[in-house]
Amino acid sequence: MLRLHKIFFNHLLLLLSLLFVVLSFVSYYGIKNIELDNFKKLLENEIILTEEVLASKGVKDDLVRQLDQKIKSRITVIGLDGKVLAESRHDKSEMENHRLRPEVQEALKKGWGWSERYSSTIHQNLLYVAHRFGDMIVRVAYPVDEIKKHFLALWIRFLLLFLGLILFALVVSYLLSQKVKQEIDGIVEYVKKLSHKEYDVFYKAKFAQEFETITKHLQKLAQKLKKREEKKKKFTQKIKEISKQRNELISAVSHEFKNPVAIIHGYAESLLDEPDMPQALQQRFIQKIYQASEKITYMIDRLALAMKFESSSIELQKSRFDLCELVKESAAFLKQKYKNRSFVFDCEICTIYADKALIETVVLNLLDNALKYSESDVKIICKDGLFCVEDRGIGIQEEHLEKITKKFYRIKHSFDNSMGLGLYIVSYILDLHGAKLHIESTYKKGSRFCFDTKLLQEEKR
Repeated sequence: MLRLHKIFFNHLLLLLSLLFVVLSFVSYYGIKNIELDNFKKLLENEIILTEEVLASKGVKDDLVRQLDQKIKSRITVIGLDGKVLAESRHDKSEMENHRLRPEVQEALKKGWGWSERYSSTIHQNLLYVAHRFGDMIVRVAYPVDEIKKHFLALWIRFLLLFLGLILFALVVSYLLSQKVKQEIDGIVEYVKKLSHKEYDVFYKAKFAQEFETITKHLQKLAQKLKKREEKKKKFTQKIKEISKQRNELISAVSHEFKNPVAIIHGYAESLLDEPDMPQALQQRFIQKIYQASEKITYMIDRLALAMKFESSSIELQKSRFDLCELVKESAAFLKQKYKNRSFVFDCEICTIYADKALIETVVLNLLDNALKYSESDVKIICKDGLFCVEDRGIGIQEEHLEKITKKFYRIKHSFDNSMGLGLYIVSYILDLHGAKLHIESTYKKGSRFCFDTKLLQEEKR
């Protein structure tokens, strides 16, 4: 398939060639008729001049021959009866009666007459023009071959001029086609760069407005593709991050489940292998199995709660209760797990209207995190419309603060194999109650987790 600039040039070449052929034929006949008319008028003027001379000097053969030498045309004077009265190039006595000649007949009828025919007298094609002048007819003849030579010379000059114009038009069209080719090649190269995701490349059309319109649309498309590519990269990165977090979650879950499962399996196997084991030792083993199963139940409950949040199937069961009392109960419960740890309370009566079970989950998670990531006492503040848990533990680096509450997010190189759900659950529960978790942390110095209790004190209608 030909390229656009070649199609344009080839079609123009074909069109101009056809135009040249058609115009050659049309101009041939057009110029021929014009030349004949011009020679007719020229011969008519010569007849008028001849008549003036004949009127003043009379009809004589010598005079007619002299006039022939001046005007270079054959002159014949004919009587109304057709008899030749004078002839400039032939002996009139040898000439036959001319009354029946077509130009003479027409002149007798209309005053002027003309014909183009072969002369049997001088054996040559001539253009005859005749005019009735008193009692005679003056006729002038000119060789048709001379007229044709003049006409052909004029026609050839015209064709050469027209051919020159056509060649000029072809050169101009070729240059234009090259411009079109350059513009198209530039646009094609621009599109190739877009296909290779080089969206910041700029191309400006210089030849025609249509190409400029195309490039403007392509530039708009490039910007859309760039934005789409950026979104795609972000989405791909997010997918990778989620996939990585899920893989880490699976690793953490398998690790977390492996220990209690191994404990249950080991102690159960010992009980089965030694049925006569002392009662006290049996009770101790059973207690270990129970604690391990409790840990598994706790992890499953956290996963189930996270899945409920994801499906938005949580309905709040709100009631009024004292947050400070709930905090102390939660601290006492965690003391069973962390027997050598202590809490420092700065707590006042704080009645709130919320889902007690979910708020207990919030408190337990915050206290458990503080105990897990620190070794000193954990301080609990509940007064002046604010609840806070403070620790002097390892703290959180600044780049993790915004992401720490996301689901399955776990800090790299952390010694803890948690599932990354604790703070996500805390943040989600507070959001359900219209509150927000605020985190302040300094790496290697400690952390402070707070939420506004004033938002939980009034029943929303």
